[in-house]
Amino acid sequence: MVSNNPKFVVLSIDGVPYDLLSRLIDQGYMPNMATLVSQLGIRKMRSVQPTVSCVAWSTYMTGMNPGKHGIYGFIDRRPGTYEIMFPNSATRATEDIWQLLSRTGKRVFAMNVPTTYPPQPVNGIMIGGFLSTSLEKVAYPVGVCDYLRSIGYHIDSDAALGRSDKRAMINDLHATLEARMEAMFHFLNEESWDFFHTHIMGTDRINHFLLEKMVQNDPEYAPAFFNYYHRIDEFLGRLLESLPENTPLMIFSDHGFCPIKYEVQLSRYLIELGWIRTSKKPSHPLSIDPTKSRAYCLIPGRIFINLAGREPQGAVHVEQYQQTREQLAADLMKLQDPKTGEAVIRKVLMREQLYWPTGSHGIRMMSPEQVAQADSTFGKAADLIAIPHDGYDLKLGLADSTIFKKTELEGMHTYDDAFMVARGINLSVDNLEIMMLARHILKELRVEPPQDMDGTQDAITPIF
Repeated sequence: MVSNNPKFVVLSIDGVPYDLLSRLIDQGYMPNMATLVSQLGIRKMRSVQPTVSCVAWSTYMTGMNPGKHGIYGFIDRRPGTYEIMFPNSATRATEDIWQLLSRTGKRVFAMNVPTTYPPQPVNGIMIGGFLSTSLEKVAYPVGVCDYLRSIGYHIDSDAALGRSDKRAMINDLHATLEARMEAMFHFLNEESWDFFHTHIMGTDRINHFLLEKMVQNDPEYAPAFFNYYHRIDEFLGRLLESLPENTPLMIFSDHGFCPIKYEVQLSRYLIELGWIRTSKKPSHPLSIDPTKSRAYCLIPGRIFINLAGREPQGAVHVEQYQQTREQLAADLMKLQDPKTGEAVIRKVLMREQLYWPTGSHGIRMMSPEQVAQADSTFGKAADLIAIPHDGYDLKLGLADSTIFKKTELEGMHTYDDAFMVARGINLSVDNLEIMMLARHILKELRVEPPQDMDGTQDAITPIF
């Protein structure tokens, strides 16, 4: 039953896989989550492709696929150049749920959700996520920054410590979490709100750098891993005590995680096959020789055809576009693990198979020439998207000398094993995808979703 004054709370926990959360519950590390799951159940949820946090959270907050909201990866190319950019809220092409709710008079709060920087004006408070450049610019309205500074708020933990000093990384993760939760309870209790969303990013960081050590039961780092999740559970318990029992609530992740077998330097593979020719003096991630390269890569697994008329020095004519894509896709599917011979790439998708900006899901009826020239439709989408098997983390690797590497990075994102725990809202059990959530939130708060919003169960078909 919908209350006379509906409210809605989201606690998102980045990158926590369904199986890991189930294990943490079963082994007693998360007793508050265990109680909640015993009452409400837990289900798997699919993410988005490519499985990158900024893409997944943009998809969540708009209820639209990347072909509409325009965020395709952590980095993107500047149209008409070989330069790169970092997409953020200013480059997103559609409104998010906080803006939609604000326009109907709802009071909103968001903290630390990826791709909410720069913070957009809302009817409430918006505190940006990990791409925020400084504490002085992280929040709307700007006066919120004074409070954040007073409590020693961290925009994000220092992920680089994961490669150099894991003990320092763990301490920094805890300091970041403590300040974030202090801010959460302050705004929860002191501000008026209808929709309240806090995001925990540290789980993504600790999974990237300690997941394998947890799996191997490392005597120092496995306990540290479990202790971090236990601390999150303690804050979850406090949150549940702070809310009326009938408050609609979602707790979920944006993607899963698995241990890394190899980091795969995809550009190096394409160099060895003759698809890419590097420049003699590489100076940035896209330092290719454009006159001799038929393709180039961006992370993770996004491959662009170096197309004449679209790229400034394109080497592939539009009449060759479809044949070139098919040849390149076939070569990508041949990539094998050097030790086991297992396939690295699970599937290669054409961009029109993955993005459907005009509404219908699936391949649009377009000629190869139309598909090649469809940047007005597909924005900055890659021409091919390589989807790896779990364990093979696709990297850029333009300057690397080898294709397969192992580094300090231990965990990678996965597509089909995010988790969802929901109270007071009816969600799909068998076909749940992160794109669906915005529509449900808006309806629960009595706001009609936009007509062009995707996110209905009938409109979504699993990619695999």
